[in-house]
Amino acid sequence: MLAADGLPRYIPKIKINRDLVNADHNRPHIAAYENPSCFVLVNYGGDVCVERFFWGIVPGFKTPTPLYNARSEKVLLRDSFWYSLKEHRCLLLADGVYEHQQRVGVKKKIPYYIRLKSGEPLLIPALFSFASLSFSILTRSANDVFREIHNSGPNKHRMPLLCPMERALRWLQKDLKQEELVDFIGYLLPDQQLSYHTVFSIRGKKERPDGLKENDFFDWGQSGFLEQASLFLFILLPGCLFPTFFLLVFLRQP
Repeated sequence: MLAADGLPRYIPKIKINRDLVNADHNRPHIAAYENPSCFVLVNYGGDVCVERFFWGIVPGFKTPTPLYNARSEKVLLRDSFWYSLKEHRCLLLADGVYEHQQRVGVKKKIPYYIRLKSGEPLLIPALFSFASLSFSILTRSANDVFREIHNSGPNKHRMPLLCPMERALRWLQKDLKQEELVDFIGYLLPDQQLSYHTVFSIRGKKERPDGLKENDFFDWGQSGFLEQASLFLFILLPGCLFPTFFLLVFLRQP
């Protein structure tokens, strides 16, 4: 992922610590509530650099539970916790995202794999804390694709603040003005820029009955197989250039 044939072909001047390249290897699925360390992009002195931050910002003693997601609608509100971090911007690197859909007459929810149709890696806008080197991704109200898929649960009809790579990199600019930030966090990715299909399973060690890879299409309409509890996930897939991390959906969104 971080080698010359990975992310540097999209961002030629990116700065990557050699130790991170050597540590870049395929990993099994990881859950955000385990506060994993993930690759993020940050702006250090005008250079786009790769760092490892932990997933989940802890606001303080009054709210000891990590916050994995930040509602983009609250980032610029002065009375919001996120307002104090609005200048601490980073991008989570992922290959794609997973989400579950509730279907009428089906007890278990159906998992979908969602990514950019262009094939580019996802650079998901996030805020980070210098004190803990941890981050929380930005979410927003869903476009039609996510609204149809993420259709149940207490935070249904939400999605990560996804955008094309060129636009996402703007999030790292230090000189963004207020009106530019408003425009950025209000962006809604057009449905036609997404590719999505059902997959077999995105949790546990159970192998697919058809022997295909984790993110290959799986027809739940004909299989009759059951799926686990509803989660919003990012997963690291063997053989992928870019990681797709595994995220428990919208546990807390102040």
